[in-house]
Amino acid sequence: MQIQRLAIISAIALTSATPAVAQPADGSAAFAGHWRVAGVAVSDSGVQALTDNDPSLVGKGLTFNAKGLAWDQPSATRDSCLRPTFRRLATPAPAALRPQLRKLGLPRPTPFAIRCQSGSWGPRATPVIFRGAGGTLALPWYDGGVLKLVRK
Repeated sequence: MQIQRLAIISAIALTSATPAVAQPADGSAAFAGHWRVAGVAVSDSGVQALTDNDPSLVGKGLTFNAKGLAWDQPSATRDSCLRPTFRRLATPAPAALRPQLRKLGLPRPTPFAIRCQSGSWGPRATPVIFRGAGGTLALPWYDGGVLKLVRK
C-alpha cells in the first residue's frame, strides 16, 4: 500500500512538472536582450566625474546577445565585447561598491564575471556585472559610476 502511494505521488509529480527550458551553462540567457540605463550611482566621497543619475548616461541603450555586448548608439567609449560568456562568482560585491549598489536598489546582487572572446567591456580587465532581484543589472562603468540597467 505504501509503495503504491509513493508510486502515485511520483507519477503525479512527474506529469505536473513544468519542463525546464534549456539554458546555457554560463548563465548568459539572463543577460540577453535590450537594456537601458535607468540610473547611475557614484560614491559619496571624493571628487566625481559623474553625478548620481548622470544625464550623459541615463536613457542610453545596450544590447547583450551571444554575438556581443554593445551600445545601441555610438558612445564616448569604444567598448565592444565579442562572444561574451558569463560566470557566476562565489564572492559578494566588494565593500567599496556596496553603497552604490544599494543606491540603485540592489542590496545583495549576484556577481558575474564577463569574459570577452575578443574586445573589451568597461574599465576593468575582468569586467563584472551584478544581477539583482527582478532581473535588474548593475554595471560598474568608467569614472567610478555604476549603471543600473533595466530591460527595454
